[in-house]
Amino acid sequence: MSIRSSRRGRNEGHKIVLLQNDMLAPPVAQELAQALGRLRRAVRHRTRQEWGTSPLPEAQLELLRLVRARPGLRPREAAEALGVLPNTVSTLLKSLEAMGLLERRRDGDDARCVRMHLTAAARARIADWQDRRQAVVAAALDTLEARDRDAIAGSLPALDRLALALGAPPR
Repeated sequence: MSIRSSRRGRNEGHKIVLLQNDMLAPPVAQELAQALGRLRRAVRHRTRQEWGTSPLPEAQLELLRLVRARPGLRPREAAEALGVLPNTVSTLLKSLEAMGLLERRRDGDDARCVRMHLTAAARARIADWQDRRQAVVAAALDTLEARDRDAIAGSLPALDRLALALGAPPR
């Protein structure tokens, strides 16, 4: 199976078509996807080892990251942004609320609606996790030769553009 992307119009975005038994994705796409997956898993694993506790499941982390970026987001808006069903966000919200990491507040304009906000505990946990994750990556970078560190640093703008091309929100 391969993925083909075609631009339909200047502002219409990309159309992705999955085709079975078609030609394979270019080697650089395969290698990059594999390397990014390995890197993400390795950072997560090493950070868990360093922290001594298990982080939240990825789905919960994604919702927390989204609410951190967009405070006051409604659950339906979060579902659209994450590409999941509204009941999935509702389930995540209930569990994060029970852990004291997310809170619901009534919308000032429409009391029937709620908006999601991080708690102080969530902000502290996210900051701690980011600090530890960055420390793990910094320590690993220190073990590399200068030319490898320079190559990684030089690739960051292109990787950011690739993330945007894949639909990631701008930083």
